[in-house]
Amino acid sequence: MKLRKKIILFITLIAIFGLGVTYLLLHFILLNRFENLDEAALHSKLKTTLYTYEDELQTLSRQLLNFSSSGHTYQFTDSAVRLVQVEEPSAKVIFDRTTYETNHFDILGLLNESGQPVYAGMYNSYSQIVTAPTPELLALYSRIKDLLSPGQEQHNTKSGVVLLKNGPMLITVTSIVDSARAKPASGIAIAGRWLDGNEIKRIGQGTTVGIDVEPVTPAHLSLIREDSTGPISTTPQRLSIQTVINDLFGEPGIVITLEQPRQIYESGLASIIRYRLFYFASILLMCIFTLIFVNRYILGRISTLVRSIRSIGSSQDLSIRINSSGTDEFSDVEHEFNRMLASLEHAQKKLGQQALLDPLTQLPNRSLFFARLNEVITSARASREQIALLFIDLDHFETVNDTLGHDFGDAMLQETARRLQQAVGPHDVVSRLGGDEFTILLSGVSADTEHFAAELTRIQEALAAPHPIHGHLLYNTASIGVSFYPQNGEDANALVKQADLAMLQVKENGRNNVMLYSEELEESVRRKKVLVQQLLSAASNDEFEVYYQPILSSHTLQVSKVEALLRWTSPTYGRVPPSEFIPLAETSGSILGIGRWALRQVCSDLHHFRAEGLTLSAAVNISAIQLMQPGLLETLQELLHDFDLPPASLELEITESILVSGDTIAQSLQALRSAGFRISLDDFGTGFTSLSYLQRFPVDIIKIDRSFIAEITPEHQDERVIHAIIELAHNLGLQVVSEGIELQEQFDILRRLGSDELQGYFISRPVPSSEINEDKIIGKFKGI
Repeated sequence: MKLRKKIILFITLIAIFGLGVTYLLLHFILLNRFENLDEAALHSKLKTTLYTYEDELQTLSRQLLNFSSSGHTYQFTDSAVRLVQVEEPSAKVIFDRTTYETNHFDILGLLNESGQPVYAGMYNSYSQIVTAPTPELLALYSRIKDLLSPGQEQHNTKSGVVLLKNGPMLITVTSIVDSARAKPASGIAIAGRWLDGNEIKRIGQGTTVGIDVEPVTPAHLSLIREDSTGPISTTPQRLSIQTVINDLFGEPGIVITLEQPRQIYESGLASIIRYRLFYFASILLMCIFTLIFVNRYILGRISTLVRSIRSIGSSQDLSIRINSSGTDEFSDVEHEFNRMLASLEHAQKKLGQQALLDPLTQLPNRSLFFARLNEVITSARASREQIALLFIDLDHFETVNDTLGHDFGDAMLQETARRLQQAVGPHDVVSRLGGDEFTILLSGVSADTEHFAAELTRIQEALAAPHPIHGHLLYNTASIGVSFYPQNGEDANALVKQADLAMLQVKENGRNNVMLYSEELEESVRRKKVLVQQLLSAASNDEFEVYYQPILSSHTLQVSKVEALLRWTSPTYGRVPPSEFIPLAETSGSILGIGRWALRQVCSDLHHFRAEGLTLSAAVNISAIQLMQPGLLETLQELLHDFDLPPASLELEITESILVSGDTIAQSLQALRSAGFRISLDDFGTGFTSLSYLQRFPVDIIKIDRSFIAEITPEHQDERVIHAIIELAHNLGLQVVSEGIELQEQFDILRRLGSDELQGYFISRPVPSSEINEDKIIGKFKGI
């Protein structure tokens, strides 16, 4: 995708995201907040209405209380014994029209202390006359008389609403007492006011909502059953809320409904719509201006830069430069690109030189050397001359770099190049292939001439002379391999390969020497490579076989132990001796797989021997690589468990060189010995062993090397060294095994000197596991 499309897509996505987030914020947060404000205002107005309603009841109660506390009212109820009609003169004196209008009473009733009505009147505000009460009111008085107990000495007041046929009415009831409060209550006074439109307006004073009052119905009670206030009902234009008010007798009486327009919500919604249009238009304009800016000042500059780079690439002329203008980041890119072109132009010229010469020594490099070599081969082919190719590798050169630094190493390489040029003739070619490898091309020479031998000597002396470098006198030698044209190859690659092969053989034989290539050398190298490759799969292909050489107890002349010896038959070369394939296996790393195979096979054979009634232990060689490998102990324990063998059935043989390998080997040996395995030190006396190693390392047995045993002959029976070794081992608590016994005299002397166990061809050669059985072993050694 082009950058232009990516930028447009990115800006579009950002704009859509911003618009979406803004829309969600406006509609789900602000509008919800406006709606909550409307609902809160409605709840506040409902509280105000309820407070006004309670205040109206309290006002009605206070007016009735003032009326009932007058002496005339007290005397009237105290002296009356029947219901006085409203038109009687005695009633008009006290309960005239002024009494109703002043106190805003719509009904007024008095009950004596017996609870009987003594006065009951209704006032019509339109006709302004007082009339007798209806039977419904008299029945109400009869219910009200039970709310207060007449005859109480103090005021007792109750207020509330009652439902009548003509609608709800606010009722207040209080005790009638004298003004001095010295006498007991003479009865009960009842006053009421219709909850009509005027009263509802008075209750709703200070609010701008619509108020509706209606009797409670079952539908109301089902909607408002847990709380006296129901949920807010919402329509697109208005909000409404209902609350239930109990009547004078504590039962649901009326429902007050408040309704108001959604003023805050509608105002907020209108503002949000205007803001949304403004915001959307602003975002659109911003995106347009951003795209214009990006297209002109970024993408346009990029397109110009790309066109300039393409023109330089198509012309392949590194001398062309980009015209830089401005001071922004693109100008920096153009400036840096011009600097890169200048560097490339300089590097191109330098590479042209480096393609032919080594930059450090100024000798011909690999490319030039092969070109020269091919030229010389062509000339020699025409003139039937011989060519000698010397492949030189400095010995231990990496030590100079590691210890003194690369400055010393570079100086030594430069000095080596100078000496080689001085040691050869003017027509000979000296080159550096890389690292510390040099080649010399000698023309018109023969391998069997004194001149060639003298030239090799001169080159060796030049390389071996000390190098005075930075105040240090450094010594160095070289390994040299030589190949000849046309005997060893007729092309450049073949000659270099053969000379390199000869040089590598010098390295393996100890360095600081010269070797001429031969077919025998190549065959030897090829054999090693083939053997190394075949060793990787030899164990899985069942090419190995374990032979066992019996070890005889010197005291009982019984065989209780055998040494496991590995034999290998190569698919290519047939039977290969262990002295050849074991070092190859150790250097190639295949010794780990071979070792695991050998251990399993030995454990399997020991298990088979025990099944045949022959209890033997086996000595198995363990290399340093196996000892340093994690998990050796676990592998051995798993094998013992699989074949039901005790740890003492395996004796692990190590060589003296392992003892100087470090603490890791010592810890591994200690762990093996702690697990019950016996440790045997093989070829004792020929390596690096000292008495301190025998004391520090966990060794149970030492095996005297066969070279000491071989010195005991019928003509020369010098036993002093062997005697000293046996005495030393016994003093250290170690057992001694003498290996390599081939003569009767050796056998007798070693028994007499106290060697614990005996091994050698005189006793038995190594045999396959199938030839190890009790009859053969016991029968063979009865006459010894």
